[in-house]
Amino acid sequence: MTPFISGIELLSNQKSFRLDINTIKGLWFLLHFKKFEILNTVIYHKQYSEFRQSKSTKYPTRRLTKKFANTADLLDYLSIINYRRSRNFYIYEIEFTNGWKIKESCHIAFTFYTNSVEERNTLINHLINSVAYDPIAIDSLEPNYSYYFNASGSLMDANSGFIMPDEFWGKDRYEKWKSDAIKEYYNEEVSDTVDIPFNIGGSVFPTNDRDIRVPF
Repeated sequence: MTPFISGIELLSNQKSFRLDINTIKGLWFLLHFKKFEILNTVIYHKQYSEFRQSKSTKYPTRRLTKKFANTADLLDYLSIINYRRSRNFYIYEIEFTNGWKIKESCHIAFTFYTNSVEERNTLINHLINSVAYDPIAIDSLEPNYSYYFNASGSLMDANSGFIMPDEFWGKDRYEKWKSDAIKEYYNEEVSDTVDIPFNIGGSVFPTNDRDIRVPF
């Protein structure tokens, strides 16, 4: 049995986290935020190729310009489009007026950005409780390490001590991680010819430092 939420990772800014979810089948998960007022969205869409069309027919990827008052309005719109099966959508980012944000990662995860450690912890337990998992000891988790949920809801270390960088790392820390990873996992000398881009999932919106009360 594959759990709906298969894994969790805390990000290094202490206010954000990632949940491993099949976002195509699990778009309903955003109903937890259905009353949240939307400040801005970055959503891309592309028309499906129809069965009778030529294989050479290519459709461009465009940004959705339609505005939405809240997440419920957005989900209603996407439900209609999905029912018609005319376009494929990718939710790069939803920003709310309370300072929170949600990003989709390659249809396999949602990343949630809050304003404080307390908000992060409350949101984590709210979301995992919605799929019948028990509360977890969040403070015992190490940032940038992936943890998998067992069917019982307990956690296990997913990547055996291998740390992964995130968008909040400084360049010096990232370069050191890159150098160490090359030495350890590829058994090669560090070379300037090795090029791993730094901008990991950076936000297209400016930082929002407004304080809010926890909604749950």
